Amino acid sequence: MKRTYLFFAVAILLLALGCGGGGGGGGGKSTLIGRVLGVVSGGPLNPAASIQGVGGTPSTTAALADGSFSLGQIANGTTQFQVLSNQAGWPLFTFNIPASNGNTVVGDLWVGPEVVTLRGRALNSTNAAPIVNAEVTFAGQNGKTDALGVFNLTGVAYSSTTQTAFWGIVGTIRATSFFKTDFNAAPNTKNGSNVVDIGDVLLTPSNDPNPPGPPYNISGRVLPIGGSSGCVVTLKQGATDLRIYNVGNDGKYYFWITPGNYDVTFQKGAQTAPTQNVTLSQPNQTVTVNDVTLN
Repeated sequence: MKRTYLFFAVAILLLALGCGGGGGGGGGKSTLIGRVLGVVSGGPLNPAASIQGVGGTPSTTAALADGSFSLGQIANGTTQFQVLSNQAGWPLFTFNIPASNGNTVVGDLWVGPEVVTLRGRALNSTNAAPIVNAEVTFAGQNGKTDALGVFNLTGVAYSSTTQTAFWGIVGTIRATSFFKTDFNAAPNTKNGSNVVDIGDVLLTPSNDPNPPGPPYNISGRVLPIGGSSGCVVTLKQGATDLRIYNVGNDGKYYFWITPGNYDVTFQKGAQTAPTQNVTLSQPNQTVTVNDVTLN
């Protein structure tokens, strides 16, 4: 699966106007731009989530329709902020980010009823050597690999009752002299120590003439572009939900799944689109689903 961080229409507008600080201007303030999603449903929360600075201020509320938000008046250089889900029994989530500066896109932030540590190891695909100091992002949390190539991202949202949305989250590893590599947690679940161990993630050196292929084998697009953000796309087999993807402003969705026959369904509030049938016969086969339009 592949997930591109979302540059919402509000982000584009803010960047164009230079609002909320920028490049150290505007009184040294930043604006954090992103989206809050729940790991149980795969979609925005109702009641809406609250996004705030550490300690509670400044604060704003995510949009009910798609979970998007813009939190202004954050000091430039901020590396932490918090999300209060407003769901009964769910913890307060703290997100660590690179130092903010002006308009800062933080992407999708996942919250849920539990927190786990996501563990893995980044290795060179050509010689299995550990990759040190690689930047790892998953579910809105950020970290780096150690001298052994191991990363441990704490405070990752999780639900023991369903992993459908959790397995649909796409993480990213970036390292100097390597191609950016995406990964997901499927089919791993948490162990008794509240750790989800995804094992080794292989990164291809950037001097390799054959860059890695995309980490998905089913993809498609929900129309209208710009109006499909927040649409929940579900990959099903019979009555069983296997994967959930929450569409961003570009209308695109992606799944990685083993060969088989599947249905893809679409829901955004009262709007739907016709169910699409997909057959994968081989693991390395890629299928592009016909565009669908919400009505």
